[in-house]
Amino acid sequence: MNETAMSDADYQKLGQTLAGLAGQGAMKLEMLDGFFAALVAGPEVIRAAECLPQILGRAWDDDAAFPGPKAFDEFMRLVNGHWHEVSATLLAGDDYYPWLDADDAGRVSGNDWAEGFEQGMALQPADWQLAFDDADAGAALAPIMTLAMEREADPALRTTVSDAQREELLGQLSPAVSRLHDFFRTLREKMAAELAAAEQEKTSF
Repeated sequence: MNETAMSDADYQKLGQTLAGLAGQGAMKLEMLDGFFAALVAGPEVIRAAECLPQILGRAWDDDAAFPGPKAFDEFMRLVNGHWHEVSATLLAGDDYYPWLDADDAGRVSGNDWAEGFEQGMALQPADWQLAFDDADAGAALAPIMTLAMEREADPALRTTVSDAQREELLGQLSPAVSRLHDFFRTLREKMAAELAAAEQEKTSF
């Protein structure tokens, strides 16, 4: 039995809790999903509990943000549960599907998800640069960054996405995360093998 499995009710409660803290800068559920995708797929896996200030915004320092310890513990159960689901999916090599919410008009933009992913990358900028510098990994990052930059404050950096382009970009997110996860996993395995070989060389003298 997978004790970390999240039910629909769990996700509804997690989304409602985050929405209730939105005024204090907490992430939306869609943004949290993108954030976790970057934490798990990236250079070094970062657990959810290490990133509560980023997740909760100003609510992290607000003792009144949660009614009591039990409410906070339940929130942590839900946050960790979702993180584990993202992690288990990528580690198993299964297809990862981003959590994308529709707005009041029924439109799915993907901006919140991409901005969450970008925030996850910002925790390890130097290591993520390795992906930008690699042809295949850089191509995987392209649709994510295009959506993330669509709401950029600086007009010179802001991207413009047509409806047709958006549909294509959204369809590229799932394979992009898998490709990035494979890129960094291969890189870690290569570095571990080189380190082991160097240690073996030292002991052979």
